[in-house]
Amino acid sequence: MILSISATAVLYIFTDSVCVLMVVRDRPYSELRDSLAGKKVVIWTCNTCARLCYDIGGEASAQRLAEALRNDGIEVLGVLHTGASCIEKKVREKYDETLFKNADVVISMTCNIGSLCAEMAFGKEVMNPLATLGAGFIGENRRILLCEDKGGRLEVRDLRDVAAEKGLWCDPYA
Repeated sequence: MILSISATAVLYIFTDSVCVLMVVRDRPYSELRDSLAGKKVVIWTCNTCARLCYDIGGEASAQRLAEALRNDGIEVLGVLHTGASCIEKKVREKYDETLFKNADVVISMTCNIGSLCAEMAFGKEVMNPLATLGAGFIGENRRILLCEDKGGRLEVRDLRDVAAEKGLWCDPYA
């Protein structure tokens, strides 16, 4: 279902809702796992936008991913999280010198902005297996809605529909 509404209407909707960056998985678990073979990994995640998008990210999802990767022979050194990975100060506060000194790569279960902040704060290669599709909000019944600019007007579309059209996934890795 596509709704076409004006920006004024969206501002009204956002006052009673939460505006979040919409993220979805951009690859199957097997591809992520295979790309990490022989590497020491730290998993970084956001407990706001990434968690709100059908638990793609967030601490619980990141812990499940870490467990799945460990069961598949990947060395996961740790899982770190914050309430907002797009606030560089919050990201820097999570820096653990010993952990990152030993890591080869950081898996960032965040939006693209959170991944950039992680790269700047942690000084390590950051791999983000999520695609950021844009801003949106959480509608009734926890329905996740993406706002797309269509010639100056916003269209509101179900995140699952958009992800399916793009060959992406709206469920956690593990």
